[in-house]
Amino acid sequence: MRDIYYSTENEKKLIIAAQKKLNIDPNGIIGMNTLSSLFFRLGVELPEPVTLQLYGYPTIIGNDLLAFSPKTNIKGYKNSISGSFTYPRATTPCSILINSGNVLCGSACHSHNDKPESVIYRTWVGQFGIKRVKSSSELPEVCWAVGGMGLLDNYDPEAEGFTGSYSDVLRKANHTVLGIRNGKVYGVYFKNLTAQSINDLCKRKFRFDYAVLLDGGALAAINGTEYFAKINTGTKQGYALQFI
Repeated sequence: MRDIYYSTENEKKLIIAAQKKLNIDPNGIIGMNTLSSLFFRLGVELPEPVTLQLYGYPTIIGNDLLAFSPKTNIKGYKNSISGSFTYPRATTPCSILINSGNVLCGSACHSHNDKPESVIYRTWVGQFGIKRVKSSSELPEVCWAVGGMGLLDNYDPEAEGFTGSYSDVLRKANHTVLGIRNGKVYGVYFKNLTAQSINDLCKRKFRFDYAVLLDGGALAAINGTEYFAKINTGTKQGYALQFI
């Protein structure tokens, strides 16, 4: 949809007041972020994931997710994004990954250097959370868990081992992000941005409750249901997230 702009100062004040109530970026413009936030605040349930452009970035929003290691591209997985870190390249997850209670990778990506990572999880009773850990054994009993580099209040690359040769993750590149807001799960594709810029957007614009930066560069991919959210879907992935 096209953004709706105010035509008077009083209309602007009214829109900004509503946006502040919704705890979203108070820019005075009614776009899909304002409308989707309003829908979720009203308790509107998603019958299936939706693909939107929020602040110009392709985004998939779902009620929940499946975290898995496809060992192939995501072209055949609708409503999916590339996941977190893998080693060797695009073959095996090396960042915490739990799906349906099954631990597919139990160690943080830099646990070999005694560094933790930020892990977003959902418990069996539906509660979302985030915790910085070195091992999945430090998490509560979860349905799923996805590790990555912490954003928002957890943004501290050095604390999570993203220094030296590992600081390459911070450079300007394409990245995917997993975020939680309004009890929904967001997968966002950010094009050609530094980790710091992505963190700023997640804080100021998207205003996620929790968020982690996933892998990027040549692996970053999204397969939404709209033309603008079909990017790099043919690249082999060792780690992926499917929104349901």
